[in-house]
Amino acid sequence: MQELENPIWAALNSAQQHFSIAAGAARRYPADVAPFCAVAEEGVPLAAGDLAGIADGSYYFLGAMPTLPPGWSLQPLSGVLQMVYECGPVAPPSGEGIRVLASDDPAMVQLTDIAFPGYFRKRTGEMGKYAGIHDEGGRLVALSGERMDLGHLREVSAVCTHPDFTGRGYARRLVEYIMHGMQQQGVRPMLHVGAANARAQALYRSMGFAATRELPHARLICPR
Repeated sequence: MQELENPIWAALNSAQQHFSIAAGAARRYPADVAPFCAVAEEGVPLAAGDLAGIADGSYYFLGAMPTLPPGWSLQPLSGVLQMVYECGPVAPPSGEGIRVLASDDPAMVQLTDIAFPGYFRKRTGEMGKYAGIHDEGGRLVALSGERMDLGHLREVSAVCTHPDFTGRGYARRLVEYIMHGMQQQGVRPMLHVGAANARAQALYRSMGFAATRELPHARLICPR
């Protein structure tokens, strides 16, 4: 699974090619879909014109890092651990309380901004299926869905629970729901989690995920 060494590039050149915007030797998602740029391999040079129109701090690289033109820089961020599902069929979880969300549901952005602000954008919901759990008042309090799609591999993403509702097993139920749906389509689940997030990693290992590699992660900084 060599494509997992550079998952954003692989997604933008396969199942999510319809989102791909060419930027010289780079490829990127539309800014309102996902905040990611990618190059084919480490050290690919980019020209200033390739990066025109990109707002400061609005894009990230994950995996292969480019060589940037003068004035541009990459701000290193915490590493990201990649994990791939290694076990058998996921039993269909109880769908009680789980609701498939509209791709433009603004509550998804509001909830994810608590856990990882800036990564879930207005149109991220178009990247795959997203499902959530709501409280009695109808507020979205837990979420999971699909983001990068490499064809035979797809990313479980946006796993988050409002701080007032943790410890109830919502994250596990939603991840299992999304994984089961992937397997029904012949797709193998994978995911990315903060390299320092031991609690989330333990949950995913208990669900059958195994670590493959740690990927470098950096924010693209525009000239001042």
